[in-house]
Amino acid sequence: MPSSQPAADTCPRCHSNAQVKAKLVLIGRASPNLLFPDEERAGYRRHDQLAIDECSPENLQKAPLQQFVPGFYCHACGVGFVANSMLK
Repeated sequence: MPSSQPAADTCPRCHSNAQVKAKLVLIGRASPNLLFPDEERAGYRRHDQLAIDECSPENLQKAPLQQFVPGFYCHACGVGFVANSMLK
């Protein structure tokens, strides 16, 4: 029976892996929730960005390389992304 979950290397925009390559992806140093803990602002929930504090610690490299995570890049869409298993 096929899984309803897309493969980790399937582009979230075009839903294909034909032009997807494994790459190191640069992510943010901190999310707005970490930078501004006492302020609640629109835009905290970003679907197009990722920060270190939003990833599982076991998936991060040691300092100072935490912002470089294994991910993918779709050459057709110009989108970089990581597998859902990277997230908390």
